[in-house]
Amino acid sequence: MKKTRLGITVGLLGASIYFMSMVSILGLIILAGYVLLFEENPWLKKSAVKAVIITVAFSLISMLISMGNNAFAILNTMISWTPVNLLKFQFKYPFGLETIIRNGLSILENILYLILGIKALKQGSIKIGFIDNFINKHMDQEQN
Repeated sequence: MKKTRLGITVGLLGASIYFMSMVSILGLIILAGYVLLFEENPWLKKSAVKAVIITVAFSLISMLISMGNNAFAILNTMISWTPVNLLKFQFKYPFGLETIIRNGLSILENILYLILGIKALKQGSIKIGFIDNFINKHMDQEQN
């Protein structure tokens, strides 16, 4: 098996990146940055970029869901200026839906990283169409 400059296999470093994604964003940034700056293996570089993109994508989705609370807060403030406020009416997500969706996304993200990490031990991956296409489009051709 191919080794990295750290002396561990490429697959183990790739798996470490995915597993670190579940634990710490700072750790992910450090590992992915190291791989992109110092390692030569194209599969490893692609895995590092994929882990970062997945983290950013899930963070953006979570942020968009949370923005609903901000929109509701604006509406609730505007309602408080009207006579309707006497009814104590407020907009909010029903049944704690925001929390349910965000927790579900977190579970889905961790399962995805776990599967990707296990596959990475043998230098495999799961094809995620739009993410892989994005990576292939924006990375150097020699790394595809």
